[in-house]
Formats: sequence, C-alpha cells, structure tokens
Amino acid sequence: MKRSAVLIAALLLLSVIATSASAQVLNARGRLTFLRVHDLGTNFGPPNDVLEAEVVIAIDTEPSKFFGFQLRNDANLPVRQAMFDLLRDAFARNLPVNIDFRQVAGRNNSVLFRVWLTPPPPSPGPVVVQ
Repeated sequence: MKRSAVLIAALLLLSVIATSASAQVLNARGRLTFLRVHDLGTNFGPPNDVLEAEVVIAIDTEPSKFFGFQLRNDANLPVRQAMFDLLRDAFARNLPVNIDFRQVAGRNNSVLFRVWLTPPPPSPGPVVVQ
C-alpha cells in the first residue's frame, strides 16, 4: 500500500513538472517601462518564477510580466547583443517594440528570444479645409 502511494505521488509530481515545463510561444508589442542589465548569475524574480537572464525588460501592455534573455560569451552573443542594442535604443527613444517569448503556464516571467521594431503609423498630416 505504501509503495503504491509513493508511486502515485511520484507520477503526479512528474505530471506537474511536465505540464509546467511546456512553454507556449507568444508575441507582444509595447513600450519599455523597465530595462535592467545585471551581472551573470544574479538572476531576476522570485524563486518559483526566476529568470536566469542578464537582460530583463517590461513593457506597458503586459504590466505584470517580465521578459529576459542571457547575454553570455557564447555562440548566441552576437544576436543577443544586437537584441540588447535594439532594446536600449527603443528605451531611449520611447519606441514600441515587438517581442516573441516563451510563456510557461502559471509564470509571469518569460524567456525573450526575438525583438524587432516596426515604424510607427504615419501621422495624418494637416487637415485642409475648403
């Protein structure tokens, strides 16, 4: 009896881990409200929702969420440095950014893997009254 209870508990735990580990790819667009860069290994967020990332952002359209990515000296450094440069420029100019991220169910912090800017819509220009 005790052995079957342990087995059932283990299966339930594996089920929870597998469910929480599946990430959905989502997109958002907004203006940066937060841009943080910190030392390797200092992480961001609470223990149950931690981002192992050196660059962390927040955008105005997703007020309770944070997004981040690693900025490490590896094969991904050139593209991640370009992402960081783009985010820094958008923050300085208050431009909207588009982001793709992996959202794990039940978490507010997500891994950011793509960033891009699109031109703002054209202004309507002066109105001519005749």
